Amino acid sequence: MAKKTAVNPEGDLTPAQYELLALAWDGPATGMTVAEIWQAVADRRGVTRTTVLNLVDRLEKRGWLARAIVGTVYRYRPTLDRATAEARLATGFMAGYFGGSPTLLVQSLLGSGDVSSADIDRLEQLVAEAKQRKTRGGERPSKGGRS
Repeated sequence: MAKKTAVNPEGDLTPAQYELLALAWDGPATGMTVAEIWQAVADRRGVTRTTVLNLVDRLEKRGWLARAIVGTVYRYRPTLDRATAEARLATGFMAGYFGGSPTLLVQSLLGSGDVSSADIDRLEQLVAEAKQRKTRGGERPSKGGRS
């Protein structure tokens, strides 16, 4: 997985771009080739290799992916770890749609009726952990709230 660095990728991500990053986060530490990324996406839905190549190229140019030659092929790895990237995306979404208010975001999710009891239990746990971190000096979670 990519290490947390001082990298500052440009812009937000589309769902298709996020899908490619998620594949790379879950992929080998050495990164993935465009062909490997394309095959993984094509296994889920119809997409051309050229489309994936263009997405990968844009993500690299904007700093979300780094390219390195390994043997005779280019391999692409995320420049940010998943938790850092997701926190950045969530913060941007919250700022753009909920005035920067986590309360309004969570309130809208809970009011949607699409949140399971297990999700609510996990949210309660995450809130309790966040309160504990705040009282201990504010260290961040290592896994971004994933169970």
